Amino acid sequence: MALSILAIHAQTGVEFKITTWNVEWLSCTNPDFNKKNRELQINNVVAVLKEMNSDIVALQEVGTSNAYTTMDTLVKRLGSDWGGYLVPWNSSNCSQNQGIVYKKSKIKLIYAALVTEGGSYYNWSAGRYPVLYDVDFVTNSERIPVSFINVHAKASWDETSYARRKAASIALKNYLDGSAFYNQAVVVIGDLNDYLIGTTCKTCGGISPYKNFMDDATHYKGVTAGLSKTIDNVIISNELFEYYVNNSAFVERAATQIIPNYKSTTSDHYPVSVIFNLNEDVGIADFSVSHDISIYPNPASYELQVTISDIRYPISDFVIYDVYGRIQQIDYRKSEIEQSEIKINISHLQSGLYFVKIITEAGIVTKKMIKN
Repeated sequence: MALSILAIHAQTGVEFKITTWNVEWLSCTNPDFNKKNRELQINNVVAVLKEMNSDIVALQEVGTSNAYTTMDTLVKRLGSDWGGYLVPWNSSNCSQNQGIVYKKSKIKLIYAALVTEGGSYYNWSAGRYPVLYDVDFVTNSERIPVSFINVHAKASWDETSYARRKAASIALKNYLDGSAFYNQAVVVIGDLNDYLIGTTCKTCGGISPYKNFMDDATHYKGVTAGLSKTIDNVIISNELFEYYVNNSAFVERAATQIIPNYKSTTSDHYPVSVIFNLNEDVGIADFSVSHDISIYPNPASYELQVTISDIRYPISDFVIYDVYGRIQQIDYRKSEIEQSEIKINISHLQSGLYFVKIITEAGIVTKKMIKN
C-alpha cells in the first residue's frame, strides 16, 4: 500500500455501511454439517440482511450448485434493489464459498476472482482461497474504486491451524503490498477465525496470526480490533483511513434479535459492521479519475486500447504487471505530447490476469486486464 497522493477534503459526505457475516453452511442439507432447515435459514438470512440495511455484505460459508444457486435465491428474495455475486472455489451446496450482496444504488460490481496468488492451497484451508471483489462506491458525483478481499481463514484452535492462518496472512499481505495494489483502497474482510489482538490458540504465545497487518500501522488498520473476542474482522488500507468513522465497528446483535432461536436456526456467527463516510469531493486523484479511464477489449488477445474521457488528464505512460508484480511491459513515452488514447500490442503476453498501471497528470490508476 502506498500513501494517498492527495489529501482528502474533510467535509460531510455519503455514509457507507459494510458488513461481514459467516452464514454457517448456508444451503447445505447434509445433517452431518448443517442441522438447520434450509428454507428457514435462507429466509432468516434475508430478514437479517434487510434489517441491517448495509450497503455491501461479505458472506462466508455460502453453498452453491447447478441444482440450487444460493446467491440467486438470496438476491431474488431481497428484491430488485439488491445485487449479489459468488465466486465458488467448490460448487456444492455444502461447500464454504465467499460471496457478496449489495445495494445496487450505492455499489457497482466491477470484477471478481479467486485470489490464488496470496498464499498456498494448504494454508487457505485446502483451497478455500480469498475472493477479490472490485467494486465502485457510488456517491452523487463520484465512483470510488475499492477492492474487497473476502476471507474465510483456516478454522480450529490448535497450533497447526494457527500456523496455517499465520502463513496465509503473511502471504496475503505480501501480495497486497506488491505493485498490483499500489495506491489501491483495500478492505480485508471476513471470518479470519482468529483475533486481531491475541489469539484463540491457547498454546501459541498470545500473538495474533494477523500481527503482520496490525504492526504495519502506516499502511493498515484493523478497525474491528477493539471488539471483544471477535473472529469476524475488517482490516482497511491507508487509502481509507480518513474515510473510516472512528469507533463505528459493532456487532449486529440487534438485527439478529428479530430471528427466534437465531443461533440454532440461522448462524453461529453474528454479523459485524463498520461505517465509512465518503466525501462528495473525494480529492484522491486515483479515485476521481478512475472511472474516466477505460480499457478494451477486455479480455483481449492482440491489442489493448486505453482511453481517458477527461482530456484534462492525458495519459503519459503505462506499465503492465503480472499477478506476482513482475513488470511484463513498459512504455515511458518519449513524446512530449501526452495522449487521451493509446493502443498497446499485447500479443506476446501469455494468457492470464494482468494489471495495467496507467499514469496520468491526475495520478496513477490500475486496471485489471485478462489476456486470452
